Amino acid sequence: MNKKPNIWISMAMAAVLVTALSFVFPKDSEKYPGELFWSRKTFAPARYDVVLMGDSRVYRALSPEIMESQLPGLKVLNFAYSNGGLNQVMFDAAEKKLARNNHPKIIVLGVTANSVTGYSAGNQQYIQELTRPREEVLERFYLNPVRYWFSSTSPEKLQQHFWGKADSAYYRNTYFMNGYVESEKYPADTTTAISSYIDDFKNYKVDSVHLQVLFDQVEKWTKEGFTVIGFVPPVSQPMRMLEDTLGLFDEAAIKAGFEKASGHWIEINPASYKTYDGSHLTIESARRLSGKMAATIKELSENNRPANR
Repeated sequence: MNKKPNIWISMAMAAVLVTALSFVFPKDSEKYPGELFWSRKTFAPARYDVVLMGDSRVYRALSPEIMESQLPGLKVLNFAYSNGGLNQVMFDAAEKKLARNNHPKIIVLGVTANSVTGYSAGNQQYIQELTRPREEVLERFYLNPVRYWFSSTSPEKLQQHFWGKADSAYYRNTYFMNGYVESEKYPADTTTAISSYIDDFKNYKVDSVHLQVLFDQVEKWTKEGFTVIGFVPPVSQPMRMLEDTLGLFDEAAIKAGFEKASGHWIEINPASYKTYDGSHLTIESARRLSGKMAATIKELSENNRPANR
């Protein structure tokens, strides 16, 4: 008499096999960590003392982990987005991330040409993440770690993973849930980003309207007791020349307006840092800039500390 197979035993064996294979099969290190990263950044709670704002030059350049190591007791969030604008929508969103405690409140603004033009006025990536369906956000928060561990694959991916040659060229992103993305590109090409920015600046320029919105917010925050720091993220010399000419970006004028609004302007020497595409810093340069920014914040905090009576 033939016995019917036990379905529970079959299911258990299948589960063991799938789990075992998950330890050796390749993982999708971009899709699932990236999705969780953007949702966590967008819906981060109000528990931070330092909030970093700007575009991809900021979220690929300033590491909260490195900054916190030099700022004991302070929590840092990198709240920058791709093509992130420095405008009222983002100012209001960033302010809501600040903790309600007795620690100093610090806003760091990475001012780039695109961040103060009409190009970034729509805050496209932030709005996309903010309005994402609730069930999709919950899936990212609670299921993405599992989906990552059991990443879908294909015969081509398996062949490359087990028998393929090491990549001779690559672009990799490592996502940190404090809002920082550590990026590396090999081989580096500091002219890569130039063409896309030429197209952007043909249609959008830095103008007084967007700058005044920035200066007004700096003044408002300063009056409320916040320390507001501004800087220009370093780029390659050709990129800087392009933004200064075609984009009408004038750091001296922005610095003057920023300081008139009682903000603190930090001058960064771009020659001291390296980019991998002309626009975004290498890992080593990003780490050094993070350390420099932390030292600046520490110095300003100490200078603003009330004297003992």
